[in-house]
Amino acid sequence: MKNKLHWLLGGVWLLSGCPNLLCQKVTDLPERIQAVMNRPEFAHSSFGVEFYSLDRQQIVFQHNPDKLMVPGSTTKLLTEGTVLELLGGDYRFHTRVYRTGPIKKDGTLDGDIVLVASGDPDLSGRIQSDETLAYENMDHSYGGPDSKGLGDPLKVIRELAQQIASKGIKRVRGRVLVDVSLFPEGDRELGTNVVISPIVVNDNVIDIVATAGDKEGAPVSLQISPKTSYVQIINQAVTGKAGSTPNLNYRAEKLNADGTRSVTLSGTLPVGKGPEMNSYAVPEPSRFAATVLAEALNDAGVKVAVPAATSAPDFKVLTANYKAENQLAEHVSPPLKEDVKITLKVSQNLHATM
Repeated sequence: MKNKLHWLLGGVWLLSGCPNLLCQKVTDLPERIQAVMNRPEFAHSSFGVEFYSLDRQQIVFQHNPDKLMVPGSTTKLLTEGTVLELLGGDYRFHTRVYRTGPIKKDGTLDGDIVLVASGDPDLSGRIQSDETLAYENMDHSYGGPDSKGLGDPLKVIRELAQQIASKGIKRVRGRVLVDVSLFPEGDRELGTNVVISPIVVNDNVIDIVATAGDKEGAPVSLQISPKTSYVQIINQAVTGKAGSTPNLNYRAEKLNADGTRSVTLSGTLPVGKGPEMNSYAVPEPSRFAATVLAEALNDAGVKVAVPAATSAPDFKVLTANYKAENQLAEHVSPPLKEDVKITLKVSQNLHATM
């Protein structure tokens, strides 16, 4: 595209024609760039810059070309470009649910229900009817006043539960399990502290929107979505002075004997401050997913016990049941290219890390 800035990758500018402020001789570039780097606000900054002319196919300016720097989220361009090359923009994730035993005439499933995680990052309310994905300018994983959440966080989970119920199952004697054997679960990605896992329900966070009271010292009200027995949020946050800095944080996280958790939200939110997202990153995405699936099944008329703390099942043995005749439900994702758009638009760290 002539006469416009063509592309930016980290500190590499690719130029086609003569773009805007650079519409002077290339020999003027060093002085013009140095003038920007000399601005007072950049006194403690370091620059690594390269201008490359597409027309000339040569470098026309460099500054610190050999100095190593932390690339930050521009790395996502490499990550997303690679996944598009390897899988293709039309690739779709298939998340399937299987049974490990027979369904009796009375509707009792004499076995387990196993959701096999596929690495789909969008088991959430992002999915729109046209297969695009919704987003907010400030993603709920980062929190803040500009995030309100992305619709029903359990949209896909409820759809899976309805599919299972449609098979005539009324009761489950076994467990509700989530197989996360695809890659290890447990590490936290460094941008938002969200736990990385092959299973991702609502970006592995619980949306908690805090609203200050009408006077200093009043309790802060919380809107929690989804509401689930997986975690109890103990609210000790109060309304602070007008104009003060919001200071909400999670502490005293506790793992209970039955596998559920409790955590305390404390700190202050200033009076007059609008609602603010303070999402809670679930420590065990697989148990979180199993819990909300069990709850959705009960809502759909399938009686099942909410997962309790037990020893980890042997999924290598259970894979023998992952056959077409045992499939109870399936979710097929929108095309991968839609998630690439979201990942780059909002810098979605969990999706890129996965």
